[in-house]
Parts: sequence; C-alpha cells; structure tokens
Amino acid sequence: MENKTNVTANDFLTNEVLKMENRMFWGRILGSAIVYLIITLWLNSIRATASLWFVWVLIIIQFAVYFSIFIAGYNRSKVFGLNKNLALILFIILAVLGRVNDWELVVIPLLIIIMLAFSARNKKVSEKGQTMLPENKL
Repeated sequence: MENKTNVTANDFLTNEVLKMENRMFWGRILGSAIVYLIITLWLNSIRATASLWFVWVLIIIQFAVYFSIFIAGYNRSKVFGLNKNLALILFIILAVLGRVNDWELVVIPLLIIIMLAFSARNKKVSEKGQTMLPENKL
C-alpha cells in the first residue's frame, strides 16, 4: 500500500514538473514571437524617418529576439529526445530560411505551432526538471 502511494505521489510530482516546464516553454516562445512581431512592425513604420543609429539598434534587438525563438525551440527539442546535432542543424536551417525574403511569415508560425504541439505531448522531464523530483530508491 505504501509503495502504491509513493508511486502515485511520484507521478503527481512528475506531472506538475511537466506542466511547469511546458508553461515556461510556451511563455518563452510565445513571448519571443510577440516581441519579435512588435519590434518588426515598429521598425517597418519608423525606418524611413528615424535616425540611422536607432534603426540599427532596433535591427540588432530584432535579430536577437528572432534567434531566441529558435534557441527556445532547440532547447525544448533536446528534452523531447531529438539528437543534439540533428536539432542544431535543423534549427540553423530554419533560422536561415526564415531570413530569406518573407519566409519568416511561414517559418516562425509553423515552428511555434509544431513545437507547442510536441511540447503538449511531451512526457519527458528535462535534466533541470529532474532536480525537482525526488530520487527513486525502490
């Protein structure tokens, strides 16, 4: 009886850690995408009238936020069990393709939708999340 209660408590803690990691990822990737959209729209509206140094600062910030979307996706894909090298190559290719013409209008939403779907189905706890779980001494 005590063993069943222990397994149930362990399952409960694992589910809570999974929910927490999932929500953190959703917040990170959706927050980055929203900030990227806002900066891009703002940059497009002031590009012709703003001073050159200010436009370049915004472009640098835009690139940093753009790549943070792919970095968040890469880090989460490692939790799913995707090979690190394969994931790195895949996300670099997607990041470069997103900068071609207006492909970012397709690449970013597609990446977000796919990563959120995989994140919702994920049942693996990250290495960082493992530190929050009690060790199994069965």
